[in-house]
Amino acid sequence: MNQLKTFILITFICIGLTSQSQTNIWDENPADSQIELDSLLILLPTSERAQKIPLLNRIAEIYWSIDPDKTIQYASEALQLSKQYGTKEQEGLALINLCQGYLFNDIFDKALQYGLQSLEIRKALGNDYDLAFTLRTLGWLYYDIGYLDKALEYHTETLKIHEKIGDKPRIAYSYNSIGLIYERQDNCTLALSFFKRSLELIENLNNKDRIAEAKKNMGICYRKINDLDLAKEYLESALEITNQIKYDQNKVYILHELSIVYLKLGDFEKSYALLKESRSIIETLSNNKEIDLENNRILSEYYLAKNNYKEAYNYYMKYAEGTSDIFSSNKSEKLAEMRILYEAERRENEIKFLEQQRNLEAQKRNYILIGSLLLVIIAILIIGSLWNNIKKKKALYLQSQKLSKEKLKTQSLERENLEHKLEFRTKELTNLALFISQRTSIYKDLTKSLKGLKFTDLKEVKKNIDALIKDYSFKFDLNEDIQRFHTNIENLQSDFLFKLKEKFPNLTDKDVQLAVQVKLKLSSKEIANINNISVNSVEIGRHRLRKKLGLDTKDNLVTFLEEL
Repeated sequence: MNQLKTFILITFICIGLTSQSQTNIWDENPADSQIELDSLLILLPTSERAQKIPLLNRIAEIYWSIDPDKTIQYASEALQLSKQYGTKEQEGLALINLCQGYLFNDIFDKALQYGLQSLEIRKALGNDYDLAFTLRTLGWLYYDIGYLDKALEYHTETLKIHEKIGDKPRIAYSYNSIGLIYERQDNCTLALSFFKRSLELIENLNNKDRIAEAKKNMGICYRKINDLDLAKEYLESALEITNQIKYDQNKVYILHELSIVYLKLGDFEKSYALLKESRSIIETLSNNKEIDLENNRILSEYYLAKNNYKEAYNYYMKYAEGTSDIFSSNKSEKLAEMRILYEAERRENEIKFLEQQRNLEAQKRNYILIGSLLLVIIAILIIGSLWNNIKKKKALYLQSQKLSKEKLKTQSLERENLEHKLEFRTKELTNLALFISQRTSIYKDLTKSLKGLKFTDLKEVKKNIDALIKDYSFKFDLNEDIQRFHTNIENLQSDFLFKLKEKFPNLTDKDVQLAVQVKLKLSSKEIANINNISVNSVEIGRHRLRKKLGLDTKDNLVTFLEEL
């Protein structure tokens, strides 16, 4: 589990670095992308809404060639969130992901719509890497629908940007793209020159996918010019690399081309075996319409070469029917119309904006003179007003400062007074406790003296009693003093009593009374005198109180009660 968390964290960091380094799925080996996809799908549900945007875009990007419907799903959510949070960079990426999703699904009008919107945003942002990627995506869109001149225009513009920033991997990619356009125009000599330049650049970069792509394209060109030995050499080399990186979709294309080469060489058995192998792979792919049709077309040629005209006709009809379903001239016309309308609308908005700018400039010139005069008048008034305000504020500040000092002084005196009162009452309470203790002690001594009288001689008894009366001539009421003591405790120690009863509701009244007397730092003897009980009873009460308060033998009872 820890390894999984670590991997997810590393993946998230890689995503942040990806956005900075401007990489995309075409710059990576497909097998690595599947590992990243699995990690991102685990990480996505736990992410916050704003943090989801780059994750959604990255997932959408990986799904381009795996499942275009998933690309559209995740890119749509990324587009909505990026608009909500105003992140234009991520909005541009979401739009180009949508363009790719619809492009792979052969929905060319929507692909163009999102591609042009992305182009507009990325031109405004001025990031050459992102702008070049959108341009080359639009180039592939026009390539797919057969607008080869337009495709060449976009890929040439992309190449210029890549050369400007000195990005060798992307320069190689642009060479390859331009080579494909010339190859489709059957200008294989010019196409091969671009493919060779592309291969020279990427052979030292260890991107096996791109190397295999360049060799495959060179093999196709050599096949078209009937140099079958070189075609076989480059295609088999591309197939070996593709098997290493386990890129099944590209492998199907290579198998198809090799089957055509072997068909031309007259090796029908090898050609059919390659077609059969590609068919088994096609059945495992989700986006397989075009390559399935290509397989049918080559099978038609295979059976034609074998003089099996019935099977050749059947496979050719499958190919023809499928081709008409995927793309029609109506879609091409719709794209052209949409492009014209989009450009016209953008141009109209630009004209309106320029007209507004001219009107604003005219209004500014008219208001400048009046505004200048008003500014002089307003400045004079403002300066005068500010000067008066400064004087008033200064006077108010000084008065407020004086009042604040007096208020602080009064509060300080009141606080000191309260502290003195509290200290006085506490001392008074302690003195009262001591007084009660002393009187109780006197009472006990008197009782002891009375018990010691001997009644054998009445004259002697009378004499002793008179002496005792003289010694203990003061009058006291012990119960009244104790009651007054406890009343003062309740008044002065009300906060302490409330906290004690709130925290320890199981304490009895005697426990609470004992806790207060201990807090006043009265000795066990003094507490015994106040309450007219034995010292032993006080010690037992203290032990019971410590137990109810949950104290260990090492804990100080007085300190605990004071801190409470």
